Amino acid sequence: MIIVIIMTTSMGKGCIFSVIPVALFQGCITILSRFIEPWMTEQALANLSLTGSMLIFCVGVNLIWEKKFKVANMLPTIVIAVIWALLPFGA
Repeated sequence: MIIVIIMTTSMGKGCIFSVIPVALFQGCITILSRFIEPWMTEQALANLSLTGSMLIFCVGVNLIWEKKFKVANMLPTIVIAVIWALLPFGA
């Protein structure tokens, strides 16, 4: 919410409408998380947390320096990290 307020003040009123798709997307993820909760082991959560932290780091590098990581191309690693933890050899 704070980022949207900052973007709205610097880029215009149109940025406030970005709240709608973000709220829908995050709301769907929150609701769907109840269905996958039984399969999420401690190792799967650790892998998910590590992968998410690395993606956030890459976004930060893109914002600060000239180095550009294609973070959208790395999004499948979130699913792969969880599946890897659930496989017998991944734990």
